[in-house]
Amino acid sequence: MEMWNVVVWNDEVNLAAHVSYVFRRLLGMNRDESTSLMLQIHRTGSAIVFSGAREHVELLCFRMRTYGLDATLEAA
Repeated sequence: MEMWNVVVWNDEVNLAAHVSYVFRRLLGMNRDESTSLMLQIHRTGSAIVFSGAREHVELLCFRMRTYGLDATLEAA
């Protein structure tokens, strides 16, 4: 099975608390994990937030976009 990644990009629109909330809600992360990932994106410009089968990654990417995040998918 080919693996795919969801990449979330830093933007100037979403507040840090909102990004952390989306990670908790969609990825099941706790507050510390979601905050750490949000800070990584803020500092480096992007981060892989999930890897999996293409169909699952496409759905997760779509859901993150509905929350306003700049999310894309890429082959792993």
